[in-house]
Amino acid sequence: MKLMKRFGTALTLLTALTFSEAATPVLAQDANIDASVSRGGRLYNDWMIELDERAPKKANPKYSGETKSEKQIVDSWRCVTCHGWDYKGVSPIKGIMGKSGDNPASIVSVLKDETHNFQYYLQKEDLLDLARFISIGLVDTDKMIDQKTGKARANGHAQRPFFETVCAMCHGAEGQSLPGVSLGRFAIQQPYLTLHSIFNGHPGAVMPSLRAFDDIMLVELLAYMQTLPETASLVSIVRGGRLYDNWFMETGRTVPVGVHPAYPRNMKLEIKPKQTWLCKECHGWDYQGKDGQYKSGKHFTGIKGIAAQKGADVNGIIDTLKDDNHGYGAVLSMHDLLDLANFISEGQVDMEQVIDSKTKKIKSEFTKHTKFYPTLCGNCHGEKGRAIRTMKALGRVANEDPWKSLHKVLNGHPAEEMPAWRSLDEETIKDLMGFIQTLPINKRS
Repeated sequence: MKLMKRFGTALTLLTALTFSEAATPVLAQDANIDASVSRGGRLYNDWMIELDERAPKKANPKYSGETKSEKQIVDSWRCVTCHGWDYKGVSPIKGIMGKSGDNPASIVSVLKDETHNFQYYLQKEDLLDLARFISIGLVDTDKMIDQKTGKARANGHAQRPFFETVCAMCHGAEGQSLPGVSLGRFAIQQPYLTLHSIFNGHPGAVMPSLRAFDDIMLVELLAYMQTLPETASLVSIVRGGRLYDNWFMETGRTVPVGVHPAYPRNMKLEIKPKQTWLCKECHGWDYQGKDGQYKSGKHFTGIKGIAAQKGADVNGIIDTLKDDNHGYGAVLSMHDLLDLANFISEGQVDMEQVIDSKTKKIKSEFTKHTKFYPTLCGNCHGEKGRAIRTMKALGRVANEDPWKSLHKVLNGHPAEEMPAWRSLDEETIKDLMGFIQTLPINKRS
């Protein structure tokens, strides 16, 4: 049962419109009404993006909020800025719920009055769609979302099959596939906007409007979205860690010929040219760059680390990775860039909490978890860490470069079956690393 959709009333209201629709068959009007209402919802959200129109240069003269920044000027022309995602208004401005059920023609008149003046920016069809949304497209959000908690009033798992077969095509099974968008966190922090988008789609985007489905189903869909992870998935983060380690080994892609263009030309090259394309080569295994373990030696570049990007906006990080200085847009896919950006934003750990930078020793007595190495690592590395012929003794690696070892323990090794142990608690990781440092440093006794 629809909560507030009045399709029977809708057809009556349509006959009163002053626009020329007399020649349109009633059945066609009925079939297209949801599409019109949904488009009106997207115009309500941001008509400038939906219509691909430039925003007015000056702020809406009737808007009473701040208009100092360019974004504030643009937002002053959006319907939602004044009337809200719950359609109840943003104090002191009145909402639009009182117009629900009104004749669309009368609503068009309001949209064209001296307070709104939208006739200068919207075409006749746009005004009609927006009026239809206000007349018959509003929903009672109080019946759908708990005002105090922001939680959807519905079963949180009923629409999991729908999400995984429809929404996951773009958002991913855990809602993390679009750069900079954690759908779970967004649905929790912005439940009213999320619900509005579920009903109407997103301006200027391919996201479909789901308005044709039952209201209860759509609220259940919101409820499921609110169960999704609020942070980037560990799958993405640890893969990003492996890309940071060695992206061309992890992806199988070809490395550009020569030295990376951003690698300092005044430095004596003590590594192979292809290694200059590795993130860790400039920014270090401890993510501190020139201020960390690579402050001297053959790996020194004088380049700043990535530690300051911890918690940064993922889209901004992706833009940096693609800029002329880094050039990874030409060699990594969007999926790769997203994983790498997720690692930079959410995957960096404070290695100072685990490793003593002066002694290189792990800050642990490794007494509680001694069984972990033989069961988790010994199968491949051997009882004494000597089993892998193509690498140094594990004890030597862990003592010479504990930062590198810790990075690989947390994220795995590129293009190999080594597990990523990031999900283990910090104490267990410390004990595991501490035990590894007790292993022999030579391949032979």
